[in-house]
Amino acid sequence: MSQDLEALIRENTELRRKLEVSRAWMEREVRESAHRISQKRVGKMSIHDRDDFLGQNQEEIITNRIRGYFGELLLLNAPKNTVEHLVDSEISYFSLGKNVNGDGIGVISSYTKIIDSLIETIITNQFRKFVSKQGAIILRSNDPLEKALYLVISKKYILSTGRLYGLLKNIRSGGTLLEFGGLFAKYLEKYQSLGDFLLSDAFFHLYAKLIEDEVFGGKRHSGKISREETLKVRELLVGNFTDKNAILYQFLAQNCAI
Repeated sequence: MSQDLEALIRENTELRRKLEVSRAWMEREVRESAHRISQKRVGKMSIHDRDDFLGQNQEEIITNRIRGYFGELLLLNAPKNTVEHLVDSEISYFSLGKNVNGDGIGVISSYTKIIDSLIETIITNQFRKFVSKQGAIILRSNDPLEKALYLVISKKYILSTGRLYGLLKNIRSGGTLLEFGGLFAKYLEKYQSLGDFLLSDAFFHLYAKLIEDEVFGGKRHSGKISREETLKVRELLVGNFTDKNAILYQFLAQNCAI
């Protein structure tokens, strides 16, 4: 056996070992997060809901649901606190299922935190660096989208889900883009893998449904989201933990590919 082949075999063996260590660590992280958040949330449940949660071993069910759907690799590369927010959303979803007239705001709030973090990690963090290389950052328009992008760039504001949708919709349709909007389009051209993902039919059409239902906009700010609306959002975002074409799975897979 040649020395090069032996070296390659040793390298592959070491890579497999490191991958197994990472997977074991991520499995433990998901379980610990589920246990920690469950202990915190159980104390706030009604006696009946708490008995059901513990009796049905929901902590274990939620842990396995999240791990089985996303897998350790996607979770390992996810932004900080993603696992905690996923666990929190599923506990809120369990509570919602106990009351057909319940409020889904807890589920939606957890999803909002996950998406905000993904947008920051995958899109806007690098976009700021891209714009800074273009020269002075000066706001030259009163356009709401331009103002929002200026604050995202200069003050590190979060790019909202609605603003991102407006940008992507405009780029896909060939609409007019002002200075910062134009820079965003150029940014997606330069980072082709990201641009192809965000502008793809597979992602954009699901994302459009999410935004146009206004659950992340006006309905969330009104403080009341129905059970039916929450179920629809859960299906769009996590595909009921079966469909891997769902928004969050696509987002985390793209993040892992960067």
